[in-house]
Amino acid sequence: MWVAPSAAAASDSTCDTDTLVSARVEAEARIDHDARTYAKVSTTVKLTLPMSWDLAGGLLLGKESDGYRKAMRCLVRGDFDGVETRWEEWRSAEPEVIPTHDPSGQGSSRGKWLQVRVVAHTWLDQQADLSVGPWTIETGKARWLIRLRPPSTLEGALWRKVTVDAGRQGAVSAVPKPSAGEGGSVLVWRPAAAEGVPTITVRVEPAWPRDLAARDDSPPHAALDEAGGVLWNVTLVVFVWYALIALPRHGVPDALEQRTVANLRHWVRVLLGVTLVVRGHDVYLGSVGTFEATDEWPERAVHAPWAWLVSAMSGALLLLFARPPRAVVLVGSGLGAGAAVPALGAIVLPRTLGIDPTRFIVPPDPGAGAVAAVGVATVCSFLLPLLGGALSVRRLLVEGGLWRPRHPRPRPAPGMCGVLAVVTVIGACYAAASERDWTRASWLSPRLDPGHWAEEADTGARAWEWGYGSWHSASLRGDLLWFTHTGHWWWVAMLWIPSGLAILAVLRSRVAGSADTPLARRGPQGVDRLLLLLLFPVMATMEPGVYAASSALAWCWFLLYFLALTALLRLTRSRAVAVRPLGSGESLATSLCASHRAGLLHRARRYRELHAQLRSLEQDPSEEAIGARRALESSLRRLHRWHTAPGRRDRLPRDVSVVDAALALGPCPTWWGNGSRAARLTQPIALPFSMTLVWTNQLRGESLTSTLHDRFGLVEVLTQLVLWQIGYAAAGFLLGALWQDLPGRRGPSKAIPLAVAYAAPIGLFALGNWALDEEQTSLAFAAAAILLILTLTGVMMDLETFGGERPYWRSRLSLLRSIYQIRYISIQMAWILAQAAAIATILQYLADNGGMPPPFTGIAR
Repeated sequence: MWVAPSAAAASDSTCDTDTLVSARVEAEARIDHDARTYAKVSTTVKLTLPMSWDLAGGLLLGKESDGYRKAMRCLVRGDFDGVETRWEEWRSAEPEVIPTHDPSGQGSSRGKWLQVRVVAHTWLDQQADLSVGPWTIETGKARWLIRLRPPSTLEGALWRKVTVDAGRQGAVSAVPKPSAGEGGSVLVWRPAAAEGVPTITVRVEPAWPRDLAARDDSPPHAALDEAGGVLWNVTLVVFVWYALIALPRHGVPDALEQRTVANLRHWVRVLLGVTLVVRGHDVYLGSVGTFEATDEWPERAVHAPWAWLVSAMSGALLLLFARPPRAVVLVGSGLGAGAAVPALGAIVLPRTLGIDPTRFIVPPDPGAGAVAAVGVATVCSFLLPLLGGALSVRRLLVEGGLWRPRHPRPRPAPGMCGVLAVVTVIGACYAAASERDWTRASWLSPRLDPGHWAEEADTGARAWEWGYGSWHSASLRGDLLWFTHTGHWWWVAMLWIPSGLAILAVLRSRVAGSADTPLARRGPQGVDRLLLLLLFPVMATMEPGVYAASSALAWCWFLLYFLALTALLRLTRSRAVAVRPLGSGESLATSLCASHRAGLLHRARRYRELHAQLRSLEQDPSEEAIGARRALESSLRRLHRWHTAPGRRDRLPRDVSVVDAALALGPCPTWWGNGSRAARLTQPIALPFSMTLVWTNQLRGESLTSTLHDRFGLVEVLTQLVLWQIGYAAAGFLLGALWQDLPGRRGPSKAIPLAVAYAAPIGLFALGNWALDEEQTSLAFAAAAILLILTLTGVMMDLETFGGERPYWRSRLSLLRSIYQIRYISIQMAWILAQAAAIATILQYLADNGGMPPPFTGIAR
């Protein structure tokens, strides 16, 4: 909290304190520890005051009027004429003002008294003194102190009831002694009229997870938090580098493979460099306590210009990897200079060049030149990594054969226009959130501008006090200064996309041009399989979350996802139909080639037709029907045998039909084709689930409040929707690529191992949340959603396998009923309906997690 110097000098007569002596006050504070990462303190103040109070009429005016703001300020903050901001205080609803009866019970006339109810809350997410309502919470190490510090205007009022609910933890001590208690953790004071305002202090010892979460911005916890992000990328680099060492052992690569392997090698170096530069900078900032709430917050601004240099270095690395045309290189050089020159000026010669960060975020206005220099550095430092990242993704897609654009070489003009459009939208959303947050924090400050001279009550010295407009501008300048650093958290978190694309390009190059080889049909083996399995933690899985607001162990989830999928595939591989041996001892996947596919599908169709005829004869006991059934059975047995190679006759296992064999191979001749087809099929299926997850995590309940005030909150809504879709596409790709290795005869059963591997770490994380009593958010829905998405994708893959028969059936459901037959179709439909019912139940009981505090943006909170 910051209060202008003249707050202490204001006279009580301004608020007509004498009349407020007859006001009745009830105050309540409640700490909610349960099922949360951060403890939440909710406060309610209920005032009953006479209409004879000079400012009472202002409470009936519009909430943006000066009269309303003045009256409410006197009631909840005290008498001051300066600018006060409470960044840590949040309001879930506007104050209620209701005409009421005389609280003494001596009269019944309505309208001569007003009842005002003010609710507010805060999260205990920093080690500092937090003010919310009439309360101050001191969050020290292993102890929290809750103090009642009402505004001076209400010190003479009648405090009828004061309540403190310390939560399930209970209070350790309370001064003075409470008058009563309720429910074991609720303390109640009922001061006498002569006592005046009570001096109440309650001590609480929180559970250690909540205590650690409240210190997540303080060293060493902040440094360990950032180090977890570094270790996640380092773990990926180690795995990929091991695969790169082993890759040359597999034959002589062609030109495409050489290029994609080189791209992957260069990319992991760039990824490691960007990670160490950006995340290393964040680790340093966390280690020196830059994000702590402190009165020295203007001095902490000296760290902000370093973010411009960090972005310039990262953007240069990405642009170097992208190898753009000369025109783009010149543009990138200009952007790098636009970021580096002001940064060096602000760091080396801040006052000489007029860009002093410590003075930039406080009044007076530093001048148009300084603002323009910071604006140029901010835009350039954000544009450069975005441009480099976009061109890096383009290079991986084009050179890896994943995308064939109309123009092989990137064109500077359209590319720059696209990046500028993205930056413009992001800047507009950032500015809107910044303005909204300032309005929230300063909602009771008088709109006085320009400033004025004020006299200190104690010393009589005169000091210049800057007005509302000056501090408003300073706040916006502070957000501008910290924009680049805040942006790091957004774009660095998406570097997994080019990492996954680089791996995909290598895998595609290894299978390109070899559609009729056992490797292309069965799927990657050896180190290729390692790369394929790495796609699971890199692209397909969700980030489970953190414990006690720390990402120090985030890299462990990478290993858990990888090990979960590897173990499940190893355990279930023997149950896959495609690996079952034929009569010759060779597996189905390796014995059949592309030329056998049409014959197998023809036999599968004939098999279904004979089975339909056989079922029609089941109820006929005549000799003619018995003979017909025997003939049909002989025809079915013959369908199990065919020539897989010249001079070699094979037969399927007795419990595997030709329909099973066709479904086990998938709709495409190669594992890459199956994976690509499944990835495309997931998109329309997954879209409703992605939208639901975005709504649950960012647009529901108080999460919407955090989204609206988070500087990148609105941008994240669209970003997360796209990222969920990419993740589900990657999961579908793995389903198709591993199609022949997954157990089960039908597509829905093949989805189970992948879904279990996806849900196992989530379940482990949920157990940890339960043990630490932290929120579960949408974990159950995410785990259930992936199973239903992959199940429906599996059904669509089975339909695609027999897609050539689609013109001969009235609908897809008719074809599906023919493929699955009566027994299987009922089982699969029951399985899908059960999943849908489970998801509907989870949605019905999703609890609002109360939102999360937006991340620190460099402004004093």
